[in-house]
Amino acid sequence: MKSKVTTADEAVSKIYDGAVIMVGGFMSCGTPEVLIDALVRKNARNLTVICNDAGIPGRGVGKLLSNNQIKTIIASHVGLNPEVAQRMNTATEDKLECILVPQGTLAERIRAGGAGLGGFLTPTGVGTIIAEGKQVIVVDEKEYLLERPLRAEFALIRGSVTDTFGNTVYYGTTRNFNPLIATAADHVIVGTCKIVEAGEIDPNSIITSGIFVDAVVGGEKAWQI
Repeated sequence: MKSKVTTADEAVSKIYDGAVIMVGGFMSCGTPEVLIDALVRKNARNLTVICNDAGIPGRGVGKLLSNNQIKTIIASHVGLNPEVAQRMNTATEDKLECILVPQGTLAERIRAGGAGLGGFLTPTGVGTIIAEGKQVIVVDEKEYLLERPLRAEFALIRGSVTDTFGNTVYYGTTRNFNPLIATAADHVIVGTCKIVEAGEIDPNSIITSGIFVDAVVGGEKAWQI
């Protein structure tokens, strides 16, 4: 079985200007910092980033934002990073497009993308600005919004233990969006705390199967405040 282990810089080398990427994590817990740092070094521009939030200054997606690499962000919570509001309100070419999606809807849209579904129906957002431009479908006299699936060309996820084939275990709340995102992108890169040989992880403990993973990078550190 061929090893998928590589360096962070090599792993992100395929990410190009204008790419759509998904990034795991919740308030940067579960975000692969080693991969984010490599992407900052590569300096790919005009990215569309799909993630739960915009990280915080100096951590997670916030690093990409500070380096002016993000053109559009699709997220559910951006209030922890003041740079989002600053970039949204600027009149310069650095203006950020921010598309806010209710958190449960965001997770389900990613899950639908990974499962190959055409969308799903949700009552969340009916009668609000979230419904603008969306199809409303009535089922049993109740209105639902048709939400479309989300997919990306690349996904950056963080594992706690990953084998050389890509089978991954997550500890605690670092699990959050990572398993969903791993299924919804064409090229998936895992930044992990510990790499072991294929077969060393108990199959009952595996959360993300290596069949979804294209590259494995070590050197990720435990989340610290």
